Amino acid sequence: MKKNITIAIDGTAASGKGTLAKKLAKEFNYAHLDTGKLYRASALIIKEKDINYQNLKEIIKIIKDYNFTDFDFNNDKLKSDKIGRLASLISGYKELREILLLSQRKFANKRHSKRLGVILDGRDIGSVVLPEANIKFFVTASLRVRAERRWKELISLGQSTIKRHVEKDLRDRDERDSKRKHSPLIISPDAVLIDTTNLNADEVFLLAKNNVEEYLRY
Repeated sequence: MKKNITIAIDGTAASGKGTLAKKLAKEFNYAHLDTGKLYRASALIIKEKDINYQNLKEIIKIIKDYNFTDFDFNNDKLKSDKIGRLASLISGYKELREILLLSQRKFANKRHSKRLGVILDGRDIGSVVLPEANIKFFVTASLRVRAERRWKELISLGQSTIKRHVEKDLRDRDERDSKRKHSPLIISPDAVLIDTTNLNADEVFLLAKNNVEEYLRY
């Protein structure tokens, strides 16, 4: 059975790709990196340092030398709508993407050197970060369903928000992700498309798990 495989999971915001990645990582005991958190972390860092998101020179100066191993990725601030919007805005900068790209590939290569499986989820994993990934998934859902999910998540975190504002934010983010010049959100030709609109988390997991197990058998 193959052990040191790479799984790339891409998809739209609030589609369920992060939940799927965590479930697969737990099931197969693979290392997991939510690459979106790197962008959210970068957004939080520049916000707390009061750096304007359009000041690319200062952003690169800060992030290039930042040691993310000391960062608390469980910080609830990363889940806020404001940080999400800021992360989406700065993710369009080619220079920033190149810096974080190195961190993502380093994470995957380090695990492979130890013959461990690895899962990365984000927006451009299968197309840019790990184009040679053994298995690729693209996860999406209708805008209405994704907005409902994100709204409930924010409410559960104690954040006051209006559902239609959440939906607009997701719509804007979809447009930025798909139309940005560098590393746009696309479906890789060899990716398995999973529409989670009418599926719960367990159903999505079983669908993906079957694909992984089928690959491991050969």
